[in-house]
Amino acid sequence: METLIQWSANSNDPDAEAKLQRIAEWWQNLAGQEVIWQQREITPTQTASDVDWQPQKFDEKFALQSPTLKGITLYWRKPDQPQDQSDRNLTVSALALDLLNQTLIATPSSGRNYLIKITSPKVVFQNINLTDPQIGVLKQPSGSAIILLRDEDQRLEVQITLSAESLANLSTKL
Repeated sequence: METLIQWSANSNDPDAEAKLQRIAEWWQNLAGQEVIWQQREITPTQTASDVDWQPQKFDEKFALQSPTLKGITLYWRKPDQPQDQSDRNLTVSALALDLLNQTLIATPSSGRNYLIKITSPKVVFQNINLTDPQIGVLKQPSGSAIILLRDEDQRLEVQITLSAESLANLSTKL
């Protein structure tokens, strides 16, 4: 499973729509969770890896409310924001989601002179939903097995390697 999902508005990547959907799901799953919001100015030659993301006094920590992605615009609310006030938003030209570190780097479309980093400080397990996937099983002489799940619509393949004990445990639960 890929741990870095990169999307760019100017990309010719055939998987761009699927990548944007994965990022949207991650963003929406942050509803009610505390995030660290950082904004850093960058020079034209800098990338996100060149930026000093050490905590600074203007960094914010708050519980993200109503996070959604519509088109290429991130929407959210802060907890202290009045309900009658419109959602905050950020239209982006690029997004980079690091699933391992639970961080999203957003490049605003208004200009490339700053980056925003949103971090979920708690460990979040990624959910993958497969509905009636193709299933293959390869049993090993040792009693272990490899289960392969494939979803053609999502272009997703999951390989699960189970020891003999884990396979027996799974069999009892089924």
